[in-house]
Amino acid sequence: MFESLEERVVGYGTDDILKAASETLRTKLEAENALLAWTAAWADANSADSIHPAELKLPGGPRGVRPGGEGTPEVNDLALAELAVKIKKSDYACTKFVGEVLDLRHRLPLLWEKAMRCEVEGWQARGIARHTHHLSLELARQVDEDLAGHAGLVGQQKLQNLTEAAIARVDGARMEREAAERKKQLGVWLSQTTDEGLKAMFARLEPADAIRVLARVQELADALPPDDRSADERRAAGLALLGNELEATRVLAEHRQPDLFDEEFASAVQPIDGDDEPLEESELHPSLRDKPKPAIGVDVEAAVFKAAVERIVAKLDPALLVPTSTLVVHLAAESLETGHGICRVPGIGPTLKGVVKDWLGHDRVKVVPVIDLNDTPASVDDYQIPDRHKRYLRYARPGSRFPWSTATGRLEFDHSEPYRLGGPPGQTDVARLTPLAKREHRAVTFGGWQRRQPEPDTMIFRSPHGDVQITNYSGTFDLGHGAFAHAIWNAACPNK
Repeated sequence: MFESLEERVVGYGTDDILKAASETLRTKLEAENALLAWTAAWADANSADSIHPAELKLPGGPRGVRPGGEGTPEVNDLALAELAVKIKKSDYACTKFVGEVLDLRHRLPLLWEKAMRCEVEGWQARGIARHTHHLSLELARQVDEDLAGHAGLVGQQKLQNLTEAAIARVDGARMEREAAERKKQLGVWLSQTTDEGLKAMFARLEPADAIRVLARVQELADALPPDDRSADERRAAGLALLGNELEATRVLAEHRQPDLFDEEFASAVQPIDGDDEPLEESELHPSLRDKPKPAIGVDVEAAVFKAAVERIVAKLDPALLVPTSTLVVHLAAESLETGHGICRVPGIGPTLKGVVKDWLGHDRVKVVPVIDLNDTPASVDDYQIPDRHKRYLRYARPGSRFPWSTATGRLEFDHSEPYRLGGPPGQTDVARLTPLAKREHRAVTFGGWQRRQPEPDTMIFRSPHGDVQITNYSGTFDLGHGAFAHAIWNAACPNK
């Protein structure tokens, strides 16, 4: 009888479980990448040159096709059908798969070698091949050189960002044309009414516009009177308010400038008694005194309201009513000098400088000086980390340094050398602070993880079961738990 996988793993200790999990992952990686090698071998064995000239004359006979990009060989198209069945893919999916494999081997040779050494997962390497398929052979080779040192060492999101940035560097002109073309896809659509009587609204906007609109909706939701509605319901109400621009303006104005609609305004618009009785000058609103008497009766209520509104407008602080948006853009000095280059926009990713310029083209831009990373904050004696140190670290080390972590937001900063009351001065220093996500920080503090910092921005972690990992800006290096790993761990802090 077949033994289920669940039955096979019963009765093992934690050390054996971790060892088996690691070995299983390695087996999976080797099997996945071996399929790439066998696929390339099938393409070689069924190249277009293998088609007999007589077969080329047959109507509907085999033909040479090029599934890969520029610089890859042609293969027998009918041979692809047999491979597709064997590896359980559709004909279309198999053709794309073979194209990615050939792109890797012929256009991205450095990545191909890493895949053949099982230093990068095959699906990640194929993803890079897919994103570079449209590039010329020369440009693809440049991307290969840019990414080979990172693939297999960083998480998928960071690798994707690096891939997009590398492609933008070598093919920026095309990407700017595509960005202009994408504007034709912008729009707003309304769905059919659902059975519950609701409608959905869909919008496709530029990233900066979408973020700005959502921020305005959130501000309106926050400005509404407190109630028991959920956050989503309040945001829906805030979005609906945008359809009534005067009411939305009033809500925002009152939220940003609470003293705008004060008691003085309320008393100014109270109705005046005595519909048909003549008014004494002292009974009139100050704005109506000493005015020449009109030939026709005065509409007192309208005049008083108009005067009150004028007083409110005069009190308005325009700066509080103008929508404000903050866009953080990271770019290298050479990008400022050349006028071209890649910007990194948190939450959006690598973006061409020209595209960012277009986003800001219709806004009043205020340039706020960024932190000079060469101006390192001085160390302090307190355990609490000053705000200036936190801001510096957010820019200098924008991601967690925990092994294989992809966290970039809401990071906490860990003292790589635990703070000691009464210890030496200057224990809180940016060189000895490490960004970690909350759970990662808890794992280090309470979960049995240990860490050492041989130099700024380079960390060595040891898991509760003894696995040693080195992390720095370039990624994670898994040293395992053998003698070499522990020698590195001990060398990082020989006095412990």
